[in-house]
Amino acid sequence: MQAEQVSEGDADRVGFTFSFQIADQGKRRACSVRVDASNFHDASAQFRERWPLIESLARDFIRSGTPNDAIEVSLPQS
Repeated sequence: MQAEQVSEGDADRVGFTFSFQIADQGKRRACSVRVDASNFHDASAQFRERWPLIESLARDFIRSGTPNDAIEVSLPQS
């Protein structure tokens, strides 16, 4: 898993993009998820807490047969 910080001008919240790979039914895909948080520690905690949802969304996307090389998962605000 890799994380990348993205700033969009809001001093209180920053977007952190976590990149990972997931395999499903013999297919391996690159995935990324963006977590808005005030710091990396909070973003990491949110990523770990929401991993079951992230994994489920990523696997559903892979099974849908979408031809993208990488997928991007959008999470509802918590």
